Amino acid sequence: MAQHADTAMQGLHMAGALAGDAALHGKLAVKDAAHDLVVLAQSSSDISVEEFREKLNTVTQEEQLGWLTAIGKYFIGIFQKGGEVFAGFVTGIIPTLVVLMTAFYAITELVGEQRVHGLAQSAGRIALTRYTVLPVLAVFFLTNPMAYTFGSFLEEKHKPAFYDAAVSYVHPPLGLFPHINPGEYFVWGGILVALLELERNGTVPSGYHITVAIWYALVGLVVILLKGMLTEKITAIMARRQGVEL
Repeated sequence: MAQHADTAMQGLHMAGALAGDAALHGKLAVKDAAHDLVVLAQSSSDISVEEFREKLNTVTQEEQLGWLTAIGKYFIGIFQKGGEVFAGFVTGIIPTLVVLMTAFYAITELVGEQRVHGLAQSAGRIALTRYTVLPVLAVFFLTNPMAYTFGSFLEEKHKPAFYDAAVSYVHPPLGLFPHINPGEYFVWGGILVALLELERNGTVPSGYHITVAIWYALVGLVVILLKGMLTEKITAIMARRQGVEL
C-alpha cells in the first residue's frame, strides 16, 4: 500500500508540472493570438482550417499596417482642420473684411487725397511722429503695399527708416483693422483661433481677444518708433562711410 501511495504522489506531482507548463504555454498563446481568437469567436459560420489560416494572415497584415494608417489619418486631419478654419473665414471674416475695405477707401475719398497728403507732410517733420503717426496714417488709409508711397513726402535720409517702420506695422493692427493687410490676415488669424478656443473653454475671460488685439497694436507702435530711429542712425552712418550725400 505504501508503494502504491508513493507511486500515486509521484503521478500527482508530474500531473501538476504538466498542468503548470500547459497553463504557461496557454497564457503565452492567448497573449500572442488574442486578436486571432476574437476573429474566430466572431465567425458567424463554420470555416475550414485553410479559411481560418487565411483570415489570420489578413489580420497580421492589418496589424503591421496599423501605424501607417494612423500616420495617414493624422496627416490628412491637419489639412481637414485647416479647411474647417478656412470655411469659418469664408462665412465670417471675409465678408466683414470686404465691407471694411470698401468703407475705409470711401473715407479716404471723402477726406480727400490733398488733405491726407498734407497731414502726412506735417507728421514727417519730427522723429516722434515720423515713425509713429506717419506709418499709422499710411497703413490705415492706403493699406499694404501702397502705404510705402507716403515716404515720398520725406527727405531722402529719412526714407529707409520710414520704410522700416511702415513695413513693420502692417501686422500689429490686424486685430483691429484687418483691411490694412488682408493678404496676410493669417498672421493674426492663427492667434485669434487659439484665443477664441481658450475663451470657449473658459481658460481666459470672454472678449480677451480684443484686449490682446489692442496690446498687439500698441506694442507694435513702440517697436516701429524704436526701429525707425535706429534705422535712421544706421542710414546716416552708412552714408558717411560711403561718402553719399542724403
